[in-house]
Amino acid sequence: MARLLSLAFGALVTLSSYAQTSDLVLFSDDGTKFTLVIDGDVKNAEPAARVVATGIKTETPMLMVKFADAGIAAIRQSGYLPTGKEYTMMITTNKKGARVLRQTGEAEQGTAAKAEPAKPVPTDFKDDNSTVIIEETVEPVGVDQVTTTTVVEGDDDMEGENVNISMGVDGVNFNMNVKVDDSMGGGSSTTTSRTTTTTTTTTRSSSKPAPVIDTKPVVKEPAVYSMPGYTGRSGCNWPMSESEFADVKKSIEAKSFEDSKMTLAKQVGSSRCFTVEQVKGLMALFSFEDSKLDLAKYAYERTFDIDNYYKVNDAFTFETSIDDLNAYIKAR
Repeated sequence: MARLLSLAFGALVTLSSYAQTSDLVLFSDDGTKFTLVIDGDVKNAEPAARVVATGIKTETPMLMVKFADAGIAAIRQSGYLPTGKEYTMMITTNKKGARVLRQTGEAEQGTAAKAEPAKPVPTDFKDDNSTVIIEETVEPVGVDQVTTTTVVEGDDDMEGENVNISMGVDGVNFNMNVKVDDSMGGGSSTTTSRTTTTTTTTTRSSSKPAPVIDTKPVVKEPAVYSMPGYTGRSGCNWPMSESEFADVKKSIEAKSFEDSKMTLAKQVGSSRCFTVEQVKGLMALFSFEDSKLDLAKYAYERTFDIDNYYKVNDAFTFETSIDDLNAYIKAR
């Protein structure tokens, strides 16, 4: 009984610890190899194009990507990874030619570990532009095998000497049995010949199954987000998804003080892109007018549909806040 209680307690501790961490799957869209460092901890000993990092304990870790190619500048970016989930990020190139980190999805924690391991790359792999020559040996088709048997029969009542002759030439056998009468009485020998020919045709098939070619297209995410119905300027490339924004709001709402909420909101904004509606949603989480104005100013240059920014005025209580924000925007 004591052993069962001990095992149950150990399982609960393991589950509790597991739920207080998060995992990260990071890959490069062009196969560039890199080393991932999270909060000073190196996650892969050798540079790779895909790295799985587990057991991340902080929700806002500092991510650093060092590329194997020394000519590519390293990426330093703070992340927002609420515990209990696995997040997928992609290293891609923005429209300015700089490499950035972009979150592409989230899943149940441990999904990457459960995935089928990658198959080893064959040692004789060649690039698409290489020439590969395959030599194929084709067996002859429709080969005829001909067997001929010759039997010579004599009169059994003949007197004389039996002579047996066997001869083989190029796979053809000749068998001859001759009865010779060598008496001086003028006896004669009678010989009967019977020839049997057997023809066997053997057919071998030379057809081989056609090679299997993987024609599945490689889907590459577009560099810039397209908002349906919006034709104005873009203040950033890719706003947060609705599910990602819902998690952000939940985390900010859990904070008790305005300062803590503002710190977290700005941490998220340092590496994320908003929509105007998302900015308004964040402003609604603050009680003080000064906090709302501070957030609106901070998020202005981090908003995708920047020409819709006039809509954040609805989140203010006082007209003076609207005037202050407009003056700030004009000065940019």
